[in-house]
Amino acid sequence: MISTATRIVGVYAGLASAWVVGSDWALDLVGLGESVVIQNIKGAGFVACTSLVLWVFLRRAFARRARSEEALRSTMERLAQSEADLRSIIENLPDAFYRVDLDGRITMVSPHFAQEFGFTRDEVIGTEMADRYAEVDGRAKFLEALEAGGGQVRHYGVAMRRKDGSPIWISANAYVRRDLSGKPIGIEGVARNVTEQHRMEERLRYLAGHDALTGLCNRIRFEDRLQHAITRARRENRMLALLFLDLDGFKEINDTYGHHKGDEILVVIGQRLTTVLRDSDSTARMGGDEFAVLLEGGITTDAARVVAEKIIAAIGAPLPGIELSVSASVGIAIYPRDGLNSDALLKSADQSMYRAKRLGKNRCELAPY
Repeated sequence: MISTATRIVGVYAGLASAWVVGSDWALDLVGLGESVVIQNIKGAGFVACTSLVLWVFLRRAFARRARSEEALRSTMERLAQSEADLRSIIENLPDAFYRVDLDGRITMVSPHFAQEFGFTRDEVIGTEMADRYAEVDGRAKFLEALEAGGGQVRHYGVAMRRKDGSPIWISANAYVRRDLSGKPIGIEGVARNVTEQHRMEERLRYLAGHDALTGLCNRIRFEDRLQHAITRARRENRMLALLFLDLDGFKEINDTYGHHKGDEILVVIGQRLTTVLRDSDSTARMGGDEFAVLLEGGITTDAARVVAEKIIAAIGAPLPGIELSVSASVGIAIYPRDGLNSDALLKSADQSMYRAKRLGKNRCELAPY
């Protein structure tokens, strides 16, 4: 683009050339080319005309420059106001804003980000975002999710760690930052602390499969484990044992000491069951004062009876804080002898347990064969 100065010089040179050549030709034509007075008038006219033309050009040029400067000043003011608004938004965000470069180094964070992670902003700027993840490959997994999402992720849940090492769960919305040419220059996002929500979800998932009082499996989870155990036993052509037990004398504890004390005793019974069983065995509170035990690993009938007797001895030991005691009536069912599916085994073990009660309680009985 031709500059204003170049245009002015060009116009001046053209006018000067036209004036000199044209005026000399015209004066020679009328016989006045040798007149000193006429030449002086011609020179003065040239100066006046070119000055006028230059004044017009310069006035327009300065006016355009003034408008350009005003537009630039207005743009800069709007840009400064936008940056101030952005800083204000980031400063007051209830969530944690962050920005990292392509190498994963933190270049910008909001006060809330620093607060959530236990740093000052000066401490965290320039550090590696990868160091904040709880898992060693946490950032690698995040980048994989970012790529899979086409350069952005929404509600990405991940475990991270504060400055003191304590865990924090966040949910992040993030995207790849690009320059005007579309080249990636980093990542920025907003993260929300969802630690309490995560703990509540974990608690709900736990309660979905566990008894809230004793911490043992509940009926739903136990029956699911039993079904999977039967599938494994069938595939491996091995036996398994199901023990179903009911507490004798528990009603008297509730009636004498109240249900609160009864609940404490149920917790104690659950603990005693786990102490006499292997880690590979499954134990459940089926409801009320009924419990069930699943014994895998190709267990024999005799071995199942030995475990049942250990359970009876453990439950019959004196109870803390009360004079009354309880005992256990245990029914034993063996796969595949007493049933080929979970319902059949549970029914067989339950019937054996009631036979143990009828025969005097505090004992174990096998399903009739």
